[in-house]
Amino acid sequence: MSGERRRRRRPEEAERAILAAARSFLSEHPFREMKVEDVMARTGLSRPAFYAYFGDRYELVTRLLEGIGGLLFAVDRRWLVGDPGLGRGESAAVLREALGGGAETFERYGPVLRAISDAASYDGRVEEVYRGGLIERLIFAVEARIFRDVEAGITPAEIDPRETARALVFMTERYLIDAYGTPRANNTDAVVRTLQTVWISTLYGPEA
Repeated sequence: MSGERRRRRRPEEAERAILAAARSFLSEHPFREMKVEDVMARTGLSRPAFYAYFGDRYELVTRLLEGIGGLLFAVDRRWLVGDPGLGRGESAAVLREALGGGAETFERYGPVLRAISDAASYDGRVEEVYRGGLIERLIFAVEARIFRDVEAGITPAEIDPRETARALVFMTERYLIDAYGTPRANNTDAVVRTLQTVWISTLYGPEA
């Protein structure tokens, strides 16, 4: 035995430590290089302890995305489930705030999201979690809000809710990963203003 016994941790503390270690690893390395032993080496826990919480690295990535996706939906929720009856101006104001919050989440987790997004292009299981899960859920939610806005008459009737949602979400995901996926200096105010201009002009008109 080594001279120093590992400190025992409560289950929830150990699970959080593994998730934090995975985020740290993916902020520095691509997903294809991630191995269980590399993650666990950052936690002070034994490698077998990993399997008490996660079946494999794909389940680990799924849990990471659930957490990050939860943050994205939390900041978007006021707009996604908001009442179009409040009018174009109020809807635009709430959307403006939601886009700012979403950009902050990407700024915080950009390198991790980039690693997972890149992996989704060549790994079917990651693609299912990221694009088939997080991205499609967001598209569906945005589509539903646009449909209600069209019905309420505050968004142009000629807009196709499904295709507009797909275009806006995919454009935003690529734009924010490019802006925050690597550790470089960015003008966050300019990034957020650009997103606000694109979304609000498209859905509510430039005067909103």
